[in-house]
Order: sequence, then structure tokens, then C-alpha cells
Amino acid sequence: MPGERRGQVGWESDNPYYEGKKHREPTVCERCGLIYRDGHWQWAEEAPPGADRAICPACRREIDRYPGGYVLLQGTYWQGRWQEILNLVKNQEEEARRTRPLHRILWIEPKDGEVEIATTTPHLARRLGKAIQAAHKGELSIHQAEGEPLVRLVWRRD
Repeated sequence: MPGERRGQVGWESDNPYYEGKKHREPTVCERCGLIYRDGHWQWAEEAPPGADRAICPACRREIDRYPGGYVLLQGTYWQGRWQEILNLVKNQEEEARRTRPLHRILWIEPKDGEVEIATTTPHLARRLGKAIQAAHKGELSIHQAEGEPLVRLVWRRD
């Protein structure tokens, strides 16, 4: 996104799920089956024989229930169009996961007349919020403290 600050070369992330190391190749995620190859986690048909085992950052976030982003749906509009919005959200996740398999929805939970969608990355949360905004209008606000990786998006339409 224009104007966003990204880390420089040699930058050390405060993100506890940032893997500042390389795994031995190939390594397979014990939970989801992703393969660590060519320096990143990716989809593969099957794990090669003799592959090391580890848990990928997305699965670790899921185990810990520690999201990288939130999208909160507010107002009354979404309730009458819940299935349509849910389909949009799932399609956006699927599209993102094709090229970025660590981008996942952790949970979708109704809370007091609102819906909370938690994601593994702030990038996916932004993508979901912007897709909902583009398709259904309403008001979208993005909240992210400076230097903080966690992002919160609030979409509202009555």
C-alpha cells in the first residue's frame, strides 16, 4: 500500500511468528502439509520422503489463537446479506492462499450483533476489509498503531 513503511534489509521483526531463520529443505508442516522449499512455505502435492518436520507460522498462530489482523463487521446490513458476505470473504481467502499459503482466516465469530474475522496476517485482513467495502459500500476504518504489526479494520453499514 502506498505510504506504508516496510522493514529495511537486516530489519528484525517484532512479530513473534516471524521466522528469522531458514529451515532445512525440504521441511513439511505437521498440521497443514505445506512444504518449506526455496526459502518459503508453499503448496506441494505430497511431502518428499525424509523431509524434516516443523509447524509453519500460520499453524502456530492458529494453535496460539494469535491473529495478525481483525475485521469487525458492524451495523444491521450484514445480517441480511450474511451468506453473500461470507462467500466473498471465503473467496478472497482462497484467492490469497493460492500464492500466499500462510494467509488464512483463523476464525469467524459472531459477538453481540457483530462479526469478528481474525486472520493470520494484517495483509489478509486489509484485503478482506477492502473487498467487503468495494462490494457492499459502507464505512471502512483501518486502525494500526505505528510500529505494530496487528491491524484492526472496522466495516459498518446500517
